[in-house]
Amino acid sequence: MTQRNRGVLSANLCNASMLLYMTWLLLPAVQTTLHAVTGALAMCVFGIGVVLDGDTLPKHWRSFVPRVLFVAVLPLALFFFMQRGGNNLPGYYAQQGMFWFPLLWCAYARERGDDLLYRFVKLLLITGMVITTLTTIGWLIQGLLRGDKVYAYARSLGSGEPDRADYLRELMRRNIGGYDFIYASVLALPITFYAVTASRGWKRFGFGLLYLAQIILIGLSQYTYAILFAVAITAVEGLAALFRAFFRRLSTGASLLVTIPFFAAIWLLRVPLIGWAGNLAAGFGFENATYSFTQLLNMMTGGVVDSGSRLSTYAIPLAGIAASPLVGSLFSGVKTLGMHSDLLDLLSGMGILGTTAFAFGAWVIGRGSQKGFRKNPAFAQVVLQYVCLFLCLALGTVFYSREIPLVLCLTAALLLREPSVMGTKAM
Repeated sequence: MTQRNRGVLSANLCNASMLLYMTWLLLPAVQTTLHAVTGALAMCVFGIGVVLDGDTLPKHWRSFVPRVLFVAVLPLALFFFMQRGGNNLPGYYAQQGMFWFPLLWCAYARERGDDLLYRFVKLLLITGMVITTLTTIGWLIQGLLRGDKVYAYARSLGSGEPDRADYLRELMRRNIGGYDFIYASVLALPITFYAVTASRGWKRFGFGLLYLAQIILIGLSQYTYAILFAVAITAVEGLAALFRAFFRRLSTGASLLVTIPFFAAIWLLRVPLIGWAGNLAAGFGFENATYSFTQLLNMMTGGVVDSGSRLSTYAIPLAGIAASPLVGSLFSGVKTLGMHSDLLDLLSGMGILGTTAFAFGAWVIGRGSQKGFRKNPAFAQVVLQYVCLFLCLALGTVFYSREIPLVLCLTAALLLREPSVMGTKAM
């Protein structure tokens, strides 16, 4: 086999690995049918493609090998110092390998610079997101119309309760997206909004419908933080667009910053607004969202928060951070973890030094994948994405959610390959 043929085969295998991974991950019905071995198979196909690459790998092994090493090491840090994964190290280790795979793939694809690696990636990403968004909305609405509890569907996929495997499998066969897909949709909102403004005609109409569908999905899911994030993103994007319409020389980034005083005013009115949101959720029959808004209101007004509420779990890692801010409980047998905030548990389990080392490892894996982003028209939208990611890390668990890195990494990679997402207009 000639060097050129090996290069083409290598690129096709790397491309196939991502296409297989996306099909398996973004469509729950496919995932529950083909099982987790399909995700592992996608990683193996990628590995074979990299080995066959007779040009990029020999030249850039000094950057690729550290990436792979950190993909192998970071899951161990999460397992031993943050107690993620329970007692199932092999299963969690495999899951974590799949979590870091999109970042590793995008960094390698950017370094290699071969268009063959990206064939059908954008099309499949959009198609998978659209299909699961629509099927999930359909089942949630059916539950609402039949008088069932709306959160009996999507919310159940985030449940860790025992003896629910058969029920959760049935939900996935209906192609219902759960916790991971909901938050991935939240983080996709800035890019979807950018696609709306950067495109024209039927494409703008289509992306507008997708944005609306994502908002409906997030609202029906009853994940309280997801709803708050989605409302905030929509308000920021809408206000910024109005500012740009009135002040045409205003850049996207500047228009987003101008919205900060508005949100400062919202913060001053947080108590009546949260009370109103709770009443609205109760009116729709969203019991879980009503409870969450009530607990949030209690916390902000100095009331008593239920011991079973997520808000009470944040106090546990905060106490651990206060006790040992630099190294946390890294060298102690006692872990003060709340298990509901990846960022707080990182700081409590490994301290500032350990968390910095962990962040450095993540940076090494994806190093170079976003080179030149400052000049990209969607730069401000990507920054907004990562602000939301930080909030998700602070208030929830991200390292279980494989859809999140997939959406973040692929949208960034695809934006960097094109001057504008859908057209020639720069924002």
